[in-house]
Amino acid sequence: MDRIMPGVIAVVFGTVALTVVFVPLVALSYRRHGGFSTARFLAWIALGFYLLGLWAYTLLPLPDSDFACAGVVLDPFAEIADIVRLQSEDGGSLLRNVAFQQLVLNIVLFVPLGFFVRALFDRGVVVATIAGALVSLGIELTQLTGVWGLYPCAYRLFDTGDLMTNTIGAVLGSLAALAVLRRGRGSARQDATTGAVSVGRRLLAMTADLVVLWVGSVTLSVLANTALLLLVGRETVLEASNAVSLAATLLMIAAQAVSVFAGGVTLGERAVLIGAVETRRPRALWRLVRFAAGVGGYGLLQLLPEPWSLLANVLAVASLVVAFTSRGHRGLAQAAAGMEARARVPEAPADDVQPTRTPST
Repeated sequence: MDRIMPGVIAVVFGTVALTVVFVPLVALSYRRHGGFSTARFLAWIALGFYLLGLWAYTLLPLPDSDFACAGVVLDPFAEIADIVRLQSEDGGSLLRNVAFQQLVLNIVLFVPLGFFVRALFDRGVVVATIAGALVSLGIELTQLTGVWGLYPCAYRLFDTGDLMTNTIGAVLGSLAALAVLRRGRGSARQDATTGAVSVGRRLLAMTADLVVLWVGSVTLSVLANTALLLLVGRETVLEASNAVSLAATLLMIAAQAVSVFAGGVTLGERAVLIGAVETRRPRALWRLVRFAAGVGGYGLLQLLPEPWSLLANVLAVASLVVAFTSRGHRGLAQAAAGMEARARVPEAPADDVQPTRTPST
């Protein structure tokens, strides 16, 4: 169980972190690359879970108050000596040698780091080697210092052999990435050059709207409840929790309303650079229709008592169907408001702007 629980904790924390950073990552992808790469996004997700896994296995399980202090191994080849010793004592298959298993796991643990250094940051073996050595040193020092003074002494072994095997793993990961990655870049800006909105972009916008609504509501609720807990005590928090949750949800719905009334698009559409071409007047009226037929109506319907709240599910299913079937994948809300969807071109960074040249006379 001790080996399983750190992984479980990493997955739980990773899922929460992924939900929180989902919309910023999508928005950043569209602004930096003009589009969204599923493979790259999944790689960022994997990196997040990997780093959390390293954190969990570095610190967990935490020791009891009566733990014994761990020692220090300064010989980087001590683990190899242990492998030879155990083989001479027990014989049998090398794969069953505990010391050999530990060495292999230390190498494999850092292979993803080297892979991510090349795949996500486009850096080679030298940077992977440095990254592997520094991350491994950080882990070993964390263990050596008892989590930087949190414990009176180290509760895990500081092993210089781990520094060597971890770094080797990062190098192997970088070489593996060189062998498997394709260097060709996808047509990330295809939608932006034609103005068309793909169904994938529409679905990302819808997902982003739901994530913004949910994460924003939960975050505001947690902050408000924490403030109440510190100011007035636990009993008041329990009594006011439902009202706080309702107020937080209404605030996030209001944020979506501000976005729609300001430009005819939701926060999720802004994240993926979907614009609205408006043809009906008055604009305020049809933007209200767009808000009510989209995430705004969905959020408000969910606040109603049952069975009326089930209408939110009906609206969600209808929106999903229309996302695939509507002209230009403009979606249910934009279609109801008579709007057309248009993919926007991301603004070029200042460094990419070419200076204008005055013709010489």
